Order: sequence, then C-alpha cells, then structure tokens
Amino acid sequence: ATPYLNINSPEKRSGKTRLLEVQELLVARPWLTGRTTAAALARKVDNDCPTLLLDESDAAFKGDKEYSETLRSILNTGHRRGGKVTCCIGQGANLDFRDFSTFCPKAIAGIGKLPDTVSDRSIAIILKRRAPSEPVKRFRYRDAALEAAPLRESLTRWTSQAVPALRDARPDIPDALDDRAADGWEPLLAIADMAGGDWPHRARDAARELSAGASREDDSIGVRLLADIRTA
Repeated sequence: ATPYLNINSPEKRSGKTRLLEVQELLVARPWLTGRTTAAALARKVDNDCPTLLLDESDAAFKGDKEYSETLRSILNTGHRRGGKVTCCIGQGANLDFRDFSTFCPKAIAGIGKLPDTVSDRSIAIILKRRAPSEPVKRFRYRDAALEAAPLRESLTRWTSQAVPALRDARPDIPDALDDRAADGWEPLLAIADMAGGDWPHRARDAARELSAGASREDDSIGVRLLADIRTA
C-alpha cells in the first residue's frame, strides 16, 4: 500500500506547486500535471506506474464530470497494489473492456479539502502563505536540479538494497491509527525503523499527529451532529 500526500492550503500562493516541483526532482518516474484527460490518466498510470504529482486538484474535481469521476475512482482504488478501474476500449462494433491498474504513489495539491474518500487515504500537509517578515532564498529550478541529482541517485541505490528487507518488515503501528491510516503509514514506519536513531519515534509521533484523533475527522457530518447533540 502507499499513502497519498494531500498538500492543501486555505488560499493560493502558499507553496503547493513549489512543493510538487521539488518532489519532481527526487521521486521515481515523476508525472507533474495540472490537467489531463480521463483516458490518458487511466492509461498512463496503468502503463508507467508513475509518481503522480497532481496540481490544482480543486479545479479538477469541479471541472469536467468524466475526468473528475475517473480521477476519483483512480484515487479511491490506487492506494493498494491490485487496485483497478475497468474502462471500455475500441470503437463502434469492436468495443471491449479492460482493467487498468490504478496503483502508484500520488501527491495531490489544491485549495481546500479533498473528497472524503480520497482524504481518508491521505496524509495531510497543510501549508500557509509566508509572512512578509519570513524571507526565503529564491528558488531556481536549474540550481535545485543540480543539488537534487546526487540525492536522487543515492535514493535509487538505497532502494535496490533496502526493498527486499522492507518487503518482509512488520513495524509496530500505533493503536490510535485506524485500519486505513495503518495501511498508509506501515511502509513509512518500516523505513523509519530501518533508518534507526530517533526516526522510529519521530515517525510514530507524526502518524499520531497527522492521522489520528481529531485531525482524522473520519465520522460523517451526521455522526458528528449526533455526537454534538449528545454533548449539548
């Protein structure tokens, strides 16, 4: 399984696209896009298993209905290997159907909340616009690409050695995580345990902070309303 990274902010110019651009320099088979077609989306995920870096998700879910529904189905099923969508292929009398794999890592950036079913599979990273008193060094893509290249090469070498051990890992998962959150965090906790030092402790603290308790907000509006009525 793989968790999704839900990069969101309440307003624009908070660094969402920049975060995707930095990830593009480091992840495996990056596909940074803000808009595609329903057919291309399903086929590229199935054929390439890219790391999907999807920008402006709020516009995607509010736009063309066919595309938004295809996107939603790919996100709903693509967190676990074996997830698929079934699409018609061919033309005219030669129509047939085919299962397309939906599994791949995904980072989704947009303003506001994702649909509940997608949010449930995600780790939320909430960004805010920096204040005028918070200067940062200007980002230059060509310089960042040079700095990122050795990191990406190191990650590539590391995965070739680490994946066999990680495949058999069974990390301890905090009881506060529900089943869906546990699925997403398990590979991250396994990597943290392999890294050693204080990473196992930090990773589990992050899991509890980002994916458990009030921050999870799993209950429907009806369930929350009933709970509030009982409290009142």
